Amino acid sequence: MVLELKSINKRRTLKLFKDFSYRVIKLKYFILIVTAMLLEIVTLIIYIFNNEDIIDFDLMTASVLYGVTSLIIIALAVSALILIKTDKSRDKKMIEQLNDFRRECFKLRNEYSGDINGMVKSFDSERGSIEAKINYAIEISEKYDGYIKKFSKIKVPAFLRDAFNYKLDNLNKEKLFFSKFSLLADPGELEEINKESNLADENFSKELGDIEKNLKIIV
Repeated sequence: MVLELKSINKRRTLKLFKDFSYRVIKLKYFILIVTAMLLEIVTLIIYIFNNEDIIDFDLMTASVLYGVTSLIIIALAVSALILIKTDKSRDKKMIEQLNDFRRECFKLRNEYSGDINGMVKSFDSERGSIEAKINYAIEISEKYDGYIKKFSKIKVPAFLRDAFNYKLDNLNKEKLFFSKFSLLADPGELEEINKESNLADENFSKELGDIEKNLKIIV
Protein backbone atom coordinates (compact mmCIF):
# COMPACT_ATOMS: atom_id res chain seq x y z
CA MET A 1 0.00 0.00 0.00
CA VAL A 2 2.88 2.36 0.88
CA LEU A 3 4.58 1.65 -2.46
CA GLU A 4 1.31 2.27 -4.29
CA LEU A 5 0.79 5.63 -2.56
CA LYS A 6 4.38 6.62 -3.42
CA SER A 7 3.71 5.71 -7.04
CA ILE A 8 0.52 7.82 -7.08
CA ASN A 9 2.31 10.79 -5.50
CA LYS A 10 5.13 10.45 -8.05
CA ARG A 11 2.64 10.48 -10.94
CA ARG A 12 0.92 13.55 -9.47
CA THR A 13 4.26 15.37 -9.14
CA LEU A 14 5.18 14.54 -12.75
CA LYS A 15 1.72 15.65 -13.88
CA LEU A 16 2.08 19.04 -12.15
CA PHE A 17 5.49 19.47 -13.78
CA LYS A 18 4.07 18.60 -17.22
CA ASP A 19 1.19 21.07 -16.75
CA PHE A 20 3.62 23.84 -15.80
CA SER A 21 5.91 23.02 -18.73
CA TYR A 22 2.95 23.08 -21.10
CA ARG A 23 2.03 26.61 -20.03
CA VAL A 24 5.63 27.82 -20.33
CA ILE A 25 5.93 26.39 -23.85
CA LYS A 26 2.71 28.13 -24.84
CA LEU A 27 4.34 31.49 -24.02
CA LYS A 28 7.44 30.93 -26.14
CA TYR A 29 6.12 32.75 -29.20
CA PHE A 30 5.21 35.88 -27.28
CA ILE A 31 8.59 35.87 -25.56
CA LEU A 32 10.42 35.55 -28.90
CA ILE A 33 8.69 38.57 -30.41
CA VAL A 34 9.06 40.77 -27.32
CA THR A 35 12.73 39.85 -27.02
CA ALA A 36 13.36 40.78 -30.65
CA MET A 37 11.61 44.13 -30.25
CA LEU A 38 13.59 44.93 -27.12
CA LEU A 39 16.78 43.97 -28.95
CA GLU A 40 15.94 46.38 -31.74
CA ILE A 41 15.26 49.24 -29.35
CA VAL A 42 18.35 48.59 -27.21
CA THR A 43 20.59 48.31 -30.29
CA LEU A 44 19.48 51.68 -31.64
CA ILE A 45 19.76 53.37 -28.25
CA ILE A 46 23.29 52.04 -27.71
CA TYR A 47 24.34 53.09 -31.22
CA ILE A 48 22.91 56.59 -30.85
CA PHE A 49 24.45 57.28 -27.45
CA ASN A 50 27.81 55.90 -28.51
CA ASN A 51 28.10 58.59 -31.17
CA GLU A 52 30.15 61.65 -30.23
CA ASP A 53 27.53 63.90 -31.72
CA ILE A 54 24.04 62.55 -31.25
CA ILE A 55 22.62 65.12 -33.61
CA ASP A 56 24.92 64.10 -36.48
CA PHE A 57 24.97 60.33 -36.02
CA ASP A 58 25.19 58.21 -39.16
CA LEU A 59 21.64 57.82 -40.39
CA MET A 60 22.70 55.21 -42.96
CA THR A 61 24.24 52.93 -40.34
CA ALA A 62 21.23 53.41 -38.07
CA SER A 63 18.92 52.56 -40.95
CA VAL A 64 20.88 49.37 -41.68
CA LEU A 65 20.72 48.33 -38.03
CA TYR A 66 17.03 49.10 -37.91
CA GLY A 67 16.45 47.13 -41.12
CA VAL A 68 18.38 44.09 -39.89
CA THR A 69 16.57 43.96 -36.57
CA SER A 70 13.25 44.49 -38.34
CA LEU A 71 13.99 41.52 -40.60
CA ILE A 72 14.76 39.45 -37.52
CA ILE A 73 11.43 40.41 -36.01
CA ILE A 74 9.58 39.58 -39.23
CA ALA A 75 11.33 36.20 -39.45
CA LEU A 76 10.47 35.41 -35.84
CA ALA A 77 6.87 36.52 -36.36
CA VAL A 78 6.49 34.26 -39.40
CA SER A 79 8.10 31.37 -37.51
CA ALA A 80 5.77 31.98 -34.59
CA LEU A 81 2.73 31.90 -36.85
CA ILE A 82 3.87 28.60 -38.34
CA LEU A 83 4.48 27.12 -34.90
CA ILE A 84 1.12 28.38 -33.62
CA LYS A 85 -0.62 26.73 -36.56
CA THR A 86 1.28 23.50 -35.88
CA ASP A 87 0.36 23.61 -32.19
CA LYS A 88 -3.30 24.22 -33.00
CA SER A 89 -3.34 21.28 -35.42
CA ARG A 90 -1.72 19.10 -32.79
CA ASP A 91 -4.14 20.24 -30.09
CA LYS A 92 -7.10 19.66 -32.42
CA LYS A 93 -5.94 16.09 -32.96
CA MET A 94 -5.46 15.58 -29.23
CA ILE A 95 -8.96 16.93 -28.54
CA GLU A 96 -10.37 14.46 -31.07
CA GLN A 97 -8.46 11.64 -29.39
CA LEU A 98 -9.72 12.75 -25.98
CA ASN A 99 -13.31 12.79 -27.23
CA ASP A 100 -12.87 9.34 -28.79
CA PHE A 101 -11.52 8.01 -25.50
CA ARG A 102 -14.42 9.51 -23.57
CA ARG A 103 -16.91 7.97 -26.01
CA GLU A 104 -15.32 4.53 -25.63
CA CYS A 105 -15.37 4.84 -21.83
CA PHE A 106 -19.01 5.95 -21.77
CA LYS A 107 -19.99 3.26 -24.25
CA LEU A 108 -18.53 0.50 -22.08
CA ARG A 109 -19.89 2.04 -18.90
CA ASN A 110 -23.39 2.12 -20.37
CA GLU A 111 -22.98 -1.45 -21.58
CA TYR A 112 -22.05 -2.81 -18.15
CA SER A 113 -23.29 -0.34 -15.53
CA GLY A 114 -26.95 -1.38 -15.77
CA ASP A 115 -26.30 -5.04 -14.99
CA ILE A 116 -23.56 -4.31 -12.44
CA ASN A 117 -25.60 -1.70 -10.57
CA GLY A 118 -28.59 -4.04 -10.45
CA MET A 119 -26.48 -6.88 -9.05
CA VAL A 120 -24.72 -4.58 -6.56
CA LYS A 121 -28.12 -3.37 -5.34
CA SER A 122 -29.19 -6.99 -4.79
CA PHE A 123 -25.84 -7.72 -3.12
CA ASP A 124 -26.23 -4.77 -0.72
CA SER A 125 -29.85 -5.54 0.14
CA GLU A 126 -29.26 -9.26 0.79
CA ARG A 127 -29.40 -9.83 4.54
CA GLY A 128 -30.83 -13.31 4.98
CA SER A 129 -28.35 -15.63 3.28
CA ILE A 130 -24.56 -15.35 3.14
CA GLU A 131 -24.60 -17.95 0.36
CA ALA A 132 -26.85 -15.74 -1.77
CA LYS A 133 -24.60 -12.75 -1.06
CA ILE A 134 -21.53 -14.75 -2.12
CA ASN A 135 -23.27 -15.78 -5.35
CA TYR A 136 -24.03 -12.13 -6.12
CA ALA A 137 -20.37 -11.25 -5.46
CA ILE A 138 -19.21 -13.98 -7.87
CA GLU A 139 -21.58 -12.76 -10.59
CA ILE A 140 -20.46 -9.15 -10.13
CA SER A 141 -16.80 -10.19 -10.26
CA GLU A 142 -17.41 -12.07 -13.52
CA LYS A 143 -19.21 -9.05 -14.97
CA TYR A 144 -16.27 -6.83 -14.11
CA ASP A 145 -13.96 -9.35 -15.75
CA GLY A 146 -15.76 -8.87 -19.07
CA TYR A 147 -15.74 -5.09 -18.57
CA ILE A 148 -11.97 -5.12 -17.94
CA LYS A 149 -11.22 -7.27 -20.99
CA LYS A 150 -13.07 -4.89 -23.32
CA PHE A 151 -11.68 -1.77 -21.65
CA SER A 152 -8.12 -3.11 -21.98
CA LYS A 153 -8.50 -3.26 -25.76
CA ILE A 154 -9.11 0.48 -26.13
CA LYS A 155 -6.38 2.19 -28.16
CA VAL A 156 -4.91 4.93 -25.99
CA PRO A 157 -2.51 7.73 -27.11
CA ALA A 158 0.44 8.45 -24.84
CA PHE A 159 -1.06 11.60 -23.25
CA LEU A 160 -4.10 9.60 -22.06
CA ARG A 161 -2.13 6.66 -20.69
CA ASP A 162 -2.31 7.83 -17.06
CA ALA A 163 -6.07 8.31 -17.26
CA PHE A 164 -6.45 4.87 -18.82
CA ASN A 165 -4.33 3.26 -16.10
CA TYR A 166 -6.32 4.98 -13.35
CA LYS A 167 -9.61 3.68 -14.76
CA LEU A 168 -8.20 0.20 -15.31
CA ASP A 169 -6.97 0.18 -11.72
CA ASN A 170 -10.44 1.23 -10.55
CA LEU A 171 -12.10 -1.62 -12.47
CA ASN A 172 -9.54 -4.17 -11.25
CA LYS A 173 -10.05 -3.06 -7.65
CA GLU A 174 -13.83 -3.35 -8.01
CA LYS A 175 -13.44 -6.88 -9.36
CA LEU A 176 -10.97 -7.74 -6.59
CA PHE A 177 -13.37 -6.49 -3.91
CA PHE A 178 -16.14 -8.85 -4.94
CA SER A 179 -13.72 -11.71 -5.63
CA LYS A 180 -12.28 -11.34 -2.14
CA PHE A 181 -15.75 -11.09 -0.62
CA SER A 182 -16.77 -14.36 -2.27
CA LEU A 183 -13.78 -15.93 -0.49
CA LEU A 184 -14.89 -14.37 2.83
CA ALA A 185 -11.88 -12.08 3.10
CA ASP A 186 -11.22 -9.96 6.19
CA PRO A 187 -13.50 -6.85 6.34
CA GLY A 188 -10.44 -4.63 6.88
CA GLU A 189 -8.89 -5.88 3.66
CA LEU A 190 -12.15 -5.29 1.77
CA GLU A 191 -12.37 -1.75 3.15
CA GLU A 192 -8.81 -1.03 1.99
CA ILE A 193 -9.55 -2.34 -1.51
CA ASN A 194 -12.68 -0.18 -1.66
CA LYS A 195 -10.68 2.93 -0.70
CA GLU A 196 -8.07 2.20 -3.37
CA SER A 197 -10.83 1.76 -5.96
CA ASN A 198 -12.44 5.08 -5.06
CA LEU A 199 -9.05 6.84 -5.17
CA ALA A 200 -8.32 5.41 -8.62
CA ASP A 201 -11.71 6.59 -9.89
CA GLU A 202 -11.11 10.09 -8.48
CA ASN A 203 -7.67 10.22 -10.12
CA PHE A 204 -9.22 9.15 -13.43
CA SER A 205 -11.74 12.00 -13.37
CA LYS A 206 -9.12 14.52 -12.26
CA GLU A 207 -6.67 13.43 -14.95
CA LEU A 208 -9.26 13.82 -17.71
CA GLY A 209 -10.25 17.22 -16.33
CA ASP A 210 -6.64 18.42 -16.26
CA ILE A 211 -6.02 17.24 -19.82
CA GLU A 212 -9.15 18.98 -21.08
CA LYS A 213 -8.17 22.18 -19.26
CA ASN A 214 -4.68 22.15 -20.80
CA LEU A 215 -6.06 21.66 -24.29
CA LYS A 216 -8.22 24.75 -23.89
CA ILE A 217 -5.22 27.03 -23.19
CA ILE A 218 -5.13 29.79 -25.82
CA VAL A 219 -1.73 30.54 -27.33
